[in-house]
Amino acid sequence: MTKIRFYTDVTDQVALIQHLVSQALSRQRQVTIYVPDRERALQLSEGLWLQFADSFFPNALADAEHAALAQVQLAWQPEQIRQDDLLFNCQATLPKFFSRFRHLFELIGTEEQEKVAGRQRWTFYRERGYEIQHMSKQ
Repeated sequence: MTKIRFYTDVTDQVALIQHLVSQALSRQRQVTIYVPDRERALQLSEGLWLQFADSFFPNALADAEHAALAQVQLAWQPEQIRQDDLLFNCQATLPKFFSRFRHLFELIGTEEQEKVAGRQRWTFYRERGYEIQHMSKQ
């Protein structure tokens, strides 16, 4: 069963994703970052490639020719998903395919509409018996 971790009150989503991707890659895990659209995927991809002057996180947009080779993929449509290890949900909606993943990370910002949508997803998961872990103020 998918293990779910909620990060709430996230003020810097890019920094949190960089931290989580760093941990995942050090453990040889595969990551899909599920974003609202291609534009957001491009922005986040650049943030991962340019993390520090002496380090970066290789990644690929899901529609890139070489995406299947990347440990970190940025997707914005369900049919773009190629692996089932770690899913970082950066969308306001429930990813209907989440149960195929080993771990789901829900990243909830500080805006009220994000919190409301996050609470709805939390309730959905809890009512179905998923194990949920909560992390705050990242």
